[in-house]
Amino acid sequence: MKFWGVEVEAGKLLNVPGEECPISITQVAFDKRTDGGSAVLYVTINGKKLLIGTLSQSDPQISCNLVFEKEFSLSHSLESASVYFIGQSADEQEGLTLVLVEKS
Repeated sequence: MKFWGVEVEAGKLLNVPGEECPISITQVAFDKRTDGGSAVLYVTINGKKLLIGTLSQSDPQISCNLVFEKEFSLSHSLESASVYFIGQSADEQEGLTLVLVEKS
């Protein structure tokens, strides 16, 4: 696995192509410049927009375990700040190598 992270700017939809998948999102956090509002977090997958959480001044970050295996989009409700999504993506060359060793 390797680090994966994106910034979703205010009013923008961030598309994540299927070639980057699978992706595991493990944490979501506010931009420090957030003006006191709360952010509703969304993922759009298979044409359906789903609510995945809410950030507020009292809870500016959340831990989660969301795994996406095909193209998806991230967005949020903030009008003047960014939200950061971080986690891990699978490395194409990642794999388990087994080595058999004979006992002597």
